[in-house]
Amino acid sequence: MIRPLLFSVFILAAGTLLPAQTRYLFLEPAFVHESAGVSLAVNPPLRSDIVLRRDRPWESFMITFYLSVIDDGGKLRMWYDARESTKIAHLAYAESTDGLNWVKPALGVAAHGGSKANNLVGISSLEGNVFRDPHAASEAERYVYVSTVFKGGGIYRFTSPDGFTWRRDARPLLPFEADSQNITFWDEALGKYVLFFRGWDRSDPRNQWRRVVRMEADRLDMPLPIRPSGKGAQAREPDRDPFLVDEAPTVFALDERDPPDTDIYTTAAQRYPLAPEWYVAFPSLYRHETRGALRNDGRTEAHFIASRDGIKWERYDRSPYLRPGLAGSESANMVYFGPNLIVRGDEIWQFATGYRTTHGDTPGREKQSDGVIFRHVQRVDGFVSLDFDAGGGRAVTVPVKVDGVKLRLNLDTGALGEMRVALLDADSRAELPGFGAAECEPLQINATGATLVWKGHPDLAVHRGRSVRLSFVGARAKLYSFRFE
Repeated sequence: MIRPLLFSVFILAAGTLLPAQTRYLFLEPAFVHESAGVSLAVNPPLRSDIVLRRDRPWESFMITFYLSVIDDGGKLRMWYDARESTKIAHLAYAESTDGLNWVKPALGVAAHGGSKANNLVGISSLEGNVFRDPHAASEAERYVYVSTVFKGGGIYRFTSPDGFTWRRDARPLLPFEADSQNITFWDEALGKYVLFFRGWDRSDPRNQWRRVVRMEADRLDMPLPIRPSGKGAQAREPDRDPFLVDEAPTVFALDERDPPDTDIYTTAAQRYPLAPEWYVAFPSLYRHETRGALRNDGRTEAHFIASRDGIKWERYDRSPYLRPGLAGSESANMVYFGPNLIVRGDEIWQFATGYRTTHGDTPGREKQSDGVIFRHVQRVDGFVSLDFDAGGGRAVTVPVKVDGVKLRLNLDTGALGEMRVALLDADSRAELPGFGAAECEPLQINATGATLVWKGHPDLAVHRGRSVRLSFVGARAKLYSFRFE
């Protein structure tokens, strides 16, 4: 039995969550009551374009793995990591209006080579994400960045009034080293800050050491009450801070169904903006090379996971969300998503880095610099679909409330497929008169909001407010979501 997930859309207003029309996606075992001839599938982005390349001296070694993009009043703002040939690290800035064409403005903030005519923001700590804090104590702390300060410095909060000039707090937020991109944001649904960091478990016999830990905080302007247990000390490098091990709960780790010597690098965890009571994440899974002496080398691919609470995550068919590119391409060996989904009409834009080298191939990057930034385009709600077999399939939901007068589907039938829908009584499961599968005009379309029609009429006003079950009957079709309007 296939059991997808019920999503309720909420509108953020005045610091509270106000219920709005429900958007139903197929993301958790809790929604389809019975099914045959259908399966859940993770869907890769629809298209990808390289939008930012290395063309500055401070990018001469590589554009590094981590980035973050926010939609700031219609302007897209990107903070990305870069290293020059001396391996010195920089946090750099770019901006765009269309997601494809990016400008690296001369900010006049940080000196490089005797000049401030560059796009650097003066931070050399590269393990955070920039977010706009709606709960900030003042405008001076409107933008926040939480990152490790190497070595022996701990994890600090940086704040800025504009995203350009940054101030580091006097005391560390945590006495650890994150060793990956921290994900931190104000969670409106919880009324707290949520922090997703890398955790470690070196006792794992399958060498699936890296995992994801999660914390909550009421505020970020003072140290969190978490202290090292002693298990994360780095004996070979005593000047480095300890890793997080058992000081915070693990919420996502690989298991026996995953290959040995594979673990989690980054997460890009975030709230889904079209249904912000839910988390989505795009973890890069790292397959370590084990043939040589250096274990910390290998390739990565991105997966898709989702969660109601940020603690229990669904993995679906476990197929990659984004694979490395063709051999010899600029993403031939590694891909890493940054946080934040940009919604534009029927599209979701995601930004990620890609590499032709493997993780530990420093000599390769010394010969030829590496790293580009992609924009990947996904359809709204397109991450996971309920797929109907070529021979036909049927799926019946649990009861849902008709909270509109039209039923709209986000689906793709291709040229040869079709989809019909019947409304069933919530208790008896009998088809409601006039709204059966036989009365439904078949949909043959690729659309994010196709309207269902029964005997020439789309109007559901007679059933508005009633609890019903939906019976989807289709073939050769992908169903991403549905909603009443």
